[in-house]
Amino acid sequence: MTKLSTSGSQFIEKTMFGRNVELSTIKDAYRLSIPSGECGLVTISGTSGTGKSLLANEFGKFVSADGGIFLSGKFDQLQQGKPFSALASTFDQYCGMLLHEGMASTKEEVAFQLRSVLGKGSYHLTKIIPNLASILGSELPVLKHSEDCINAQKRVQYLLCQFVEVISTSSSAPITLFLDDLQWADAASIAAVNQLLFAAGPLSRKNFFFLGCAREKDSATKWSPGIDTLVAGGIEIKLDCMDEHTLNTMVSETLCLPPRLTRSLSNVIYHKTKGNPLFVSRLMRSRSAASKLESTTMGVGHEEDPISNTARRCCNIFDRLIRELPDKVQWALFILSCFGASTESAFVESQGLDRSILKNLEVAVAEGLVDKINDQYRFAHDRIQEAAYNTIPADRRSVIHFTYGLELSSLLIGDEHVSGSVLFTAVNQLNLGGPPAVQDKKHNLTAARLNLRAGKKAMEMSDYVTAYSYFDSGISFLLRKHWQEHYDLTLELFSLAAKCALTNGDQTSLKLLIALVLEKAHFFEDKLDVLYIETCALAYSYRLAESIEKGLNILSKLGIEVQGTSVEACLQETKALLSTHTDDEILNSKQMTDPTMIMAMKFLGKSEIGMTQIMPKSVPYVTFKIIELSLTHGMSPVTPIGFAYYGSYLAKQGNINEGYHYVKLALSLLDKVGSRENAGEVIFVCTQVKSYVEPLQATLEYHHEGYAAAMASGDSSLAVVNMFALTACSFFAGTNLQRIQGLSDNTIELCEQRQQSIFMVQAQQVQRTLSKLIGTGEEPKYSSEGRDILASNSSVLRSYHYQTAYVSFIFRSYDDTIENIEKYFDLQQTTWGNLFLAHAIHAFHTGLISFWVARKSKELRQQWCERGNQSKLALRRWAESSQWTFENKWYLLEAEESFCNNDFEAAKTYYQGAITSAKFHKFVHEEALAHELAAYFYLELGEREQSLEHFMQAHEKYLEWGALGKCDSLLKFVEFMKKLWHEGGTS
Repeated sequence: MTKLSTSGSQFIEKTMFGRNVELSTIKDAYRLSIPSGECGLVTISGTSGTGKSLLANEFGKFVSADGGIFLSGKFDQLQQGKPFSALASTFDQYCGMLLHEGMASTKEEVAFQLRSVLGKGSYHLTKIIPNLASILGSELPVLKHSEDCINAQKRVQYLLCQFVEVISTSSSAPITLFLDDLQWADAASIAAVNQLLFAAGPLSRKNFFFLGCAREKDSATKWSPGIDTLVAGGIEIKLDCMDEHTLNTMVSETLCLPPRLTRSLSNVIYHKTKGNPLFVSRLMRSRSAASKLESTTMGVGHEEDPISNTARRCCNIFDRLIRELPDKVQWALFILSCFGASTESAFVESQGLDRSILKNLEVAVAEGLVDKINDQYRFAHDRIQEAAYNTIPADRRSVIHFTYGLELSSLLIGDEHVSGSVLFTAVNQLNLGGPPAVQDKKHNLTAARLNLRAGKKAMEMSDYVTAYSYFDSGISFLLRKHWQEHYDLTLELFSLAAKCALTNGDQTSLKLLIALVLEKAHFFEDKLDVLYIETCALAYSYRLAESIEKGLNILSKLGIEVQGTSVEACLQETKALLSTHTDDEILNSKQMTDPTMIMAMKFLGKSEIGMTQIMPKSVPYVTFKIIELSLTHGMSPVTPIGFAYYGSYLAKQGNINEGYHYVKLALSLLDKVGSRENAGEVIFVCTQVKSYVEPLQATLEYHHEGYAAAMASGDSSLAVVNMFALTACSFFAGTNLQRIQGLSDNTIELCEQRQQSIFMVQAQQVQRTLSKLIGTGEEPKYSSEGRDILASNSSVLRSYHYQTAYVSFIFRSYDDTIENIEKYFDLQQTTWGNLFLAHAIHAFHTGLISFWVARKSKELRQQWCERGNQSKLALRRWAESSQWTFENKWYLLEAEESFCNNDFEAAKTYYQGAITSAKFHKFVHEEALAHELAAYFYLELGEREQSLEHFMQAHEKYLEWGALGKCDSLLKFVEFMKKLWHEGGTS
């Protein structure tokens, strides 16, 4: 019998057997996704040792040979405290590639695109991807204020999406991202991957493919909900152990013997391993196992293996292999396992650890338990790491972890520039030890302070989940009487933990932390941070009235009174104050430095946002106070909000040009204050005013920018607002309906993802209008919450009746039109302090409807004529500020009024003026509408040829707009009229 070669088993570990079908499935998914521009997604699952990673790396060889880029990262059970560990290392690896010679052109292209797309957001990504700073170079932005990110995790998710968007479109080669051991992934990373693959919004990630591996779920391995979502979103490949035939092929090729000669040996191996590839390779590699197998094949015995559980059998094999090694090698393996699945040799050499470990690890490398790749020691499999880790009892492990944490922490004391990786590694070791491992009370403070430092670093990296765990651990290390003896440290730990709890949606911890700070803090100023967090929590829970009341009470305690004698008096005071400052002086004003005043501005900003929704009449008071404090104490991140709302207020009062001046100043201030945390809101408010001055079509890109800015700051509410505005304004601008339908679908999906129920209902209303015009006729399916909103929210219900009346008017359904327009007017209109484009569009359409109803209703003719006249006068005023956007609308209202008053010559002139103006200013939908209404006018006069000509022109323009449903309806009407004429009927 030929002797079993243990060296041949190395061939097994690097060679894939029996996975050709699965490999072909991945290749097919890759080939389909790359040309289509869609993200490809495949996940591989299976029990430990079934060859998931080997299959993925085999696919990686295919990608590289095909000219693609294969980026790989691995999550680690003991490194979950490192924010975005695998994602960060993977994208850092890509940036490192760009820095090498030969990649200069790609590097410059990526750098240019990232600067333009990410803007100041690149600052946050460099905290996660260090090599990105080298790519961006000297143009890396610096934040002048600490960001008060509403949802930092959503911010970094969006920024990572933008990063992948840029690198995938800038690279001529397709990019594959492979992440291994997803079961150990931190929550932030999984959320980021899901956002990357499934995010709604105006993005398209071309040339991008994702491959993930995860250990199969069982009693010992749990998946987070995010992994279930990830797996469900693509193709899942489940790997089982090898069958006896495949195992025999493996043994045959390994020993270079015909399969018939190895079948007996293969049967024994299968009996002992159940076909698990990892167990097979380890069993054949072990010299002791090899001799046992050899004697077995010679007829010495076929005894049953007493261990029936596969996982236990695995651990038993590895435990036996490790315990056969010298004690020093076992110790080296244990120490390596304490730091995770892999460790750089330079880390061991430079961080004060026992350097003899390196020498002993080389023995483990020779035994095949550890791989050494590019000076990095990596366990050959995570089961080997687990076995090495379990060689030391749990109680001793905690002390060893804490001891190594202290040794590493000595490098951090007094040195704020030590890499974040070292900081996280040290603190993770301290936390794995935990308070019970502390043997000297002075080390409690060391651990608490380092956890505070690690938490702040994690916040810089936008991982508030991990940050919270550090602050929580820091609190656990505090000694009794910590509020009395270590006040500053305690206050900071609790306050930052509360901020993280708010961002993470952990309401239980948030309430407890706030209560403790409010009870224990010595001074009112020390409570401001958590009081602000509390007002935010109330606002996010839709308890806006309570949030505003609390904010105003706190401002009052700070000596800042918001309510004045009257809005007009406050307006005059603000105008007088602004008259003493030029724009240049305002833009070059000092930055606000008083911490209390900075907090006061935050309360004002939060109050203004809430008041806009439920107390619009009070908004001007807050606006004026923000401007006053900014001009007195310096600029803060809230300052642009004040100037934006001030410009919007002036425009709403009829002074559009002055309002336009101040919204442009607000946008300039965004760059000057060095913070983009409120950019989404500022851009939205300013763009609404801009649409009354600039060509409407040219303003659409601003809402796209507002969406991007809001996502980059983690403000999902304002992201939805800007996406909804982009959809609605695109409709108003006459954008092709099929394109708007895509925007509408994205908006609804975004509303679902961000749980924005009110905007969800309104977006569904717009979608219904689109489906009617396009001809699909789909009705929205409101959720129970959506139906409740329609029943209780008068503003949303008013919008619903407007949309329904508009569709009925377009399809000339008189009864439905008058029913809904009357309900629209009956509902109390919110007195907005700000100007929105919807005000003008509603006035335009309700004006047209009013003149139509006036012609049909003799009894209420005067009332409806007056409503139409009010709309006409408003559009005429707005046409003075923007002839481009409003002239054609004003002319059409003049034409309809003249028609009502039987002034037919004037009507003819205005109809033609509306058609010409709409065509010149590129409002194809309103050109179509003007032709159609002119057709009805000429039909009424009995001028059939003129009427028919206008009907056909209307049909052509509706078709150009994409309103296929309307085209069909119009043609049916025209055919009906032709039939009447042919039969001698009248109009």
